[in-house]
Amino acid sequence: MLRKLRPQLFVVGVLPLLIFSGCSSGEQGFAQPKTPMATSSSGTTTTGSSSAAPVSASIDPCDLLSSEDLAEAGNFEPKYDEGGGARSCYWQRSGADGGDGFTFAVNVRDAQSVDTVKDLGAGLVNLEVNERPAVVSKKPKFGDCTLALKLDEQSRVDVAIPGEDETDEACEVAETIAGMIEPRLPGIP
Repeated sequence: MLRKLRPQLFVVGVLPLLIFSGCSSGEQGFAQPKTPMATSSSGTTTTGSSSAAPVSASIDPCDLLSSEDLAEAGNFEPKYDEGGGARSCYWQRSGADGGDGFTFAVNVRDAQSVDTVKDLGAGLVNLEVNERPAVVSKKPKFGDCTLALKLDEQSRVDVAIPGEDETDEACEVAETIAGMIEPRLPGIP
């Protein structure tokens, strides 16, 4: 029973934050990272871009959320990784404070658009998150859900929730997390 309630607890704990943080002055702009951009693993600075570079090139997936953003849902620890065509940040709820090890990932894909999201077995669903085009793909066999947010014509950010009892619950959590990170993404060119 506890495993089944986990996504609802996450949504109940974080949803009020989204409702209250959704108010704004009506001004639109770009979220700025708290720290300056570092250099990429190739040693080049990530702040500049050419006309061929995707918008995603300067995005660090671990900068899209903070532990403070997730505090009401528990103590989450981020871990950065690269592979499979993405720069990823894996967030896991700590078991130290009674957490259950719930994990999700935020993946930045520089060379895959929302048009390339793969059907994981339950079809693709087009939707919008804060007026940004998005695509949801569910894998019912394993309870997985991936929600992809459009960055530009060649890149996207995915929120991936693995292995929940119900894909609908996993997708509710993915949509909540996507709602938190979407305001921090650059505008669609």
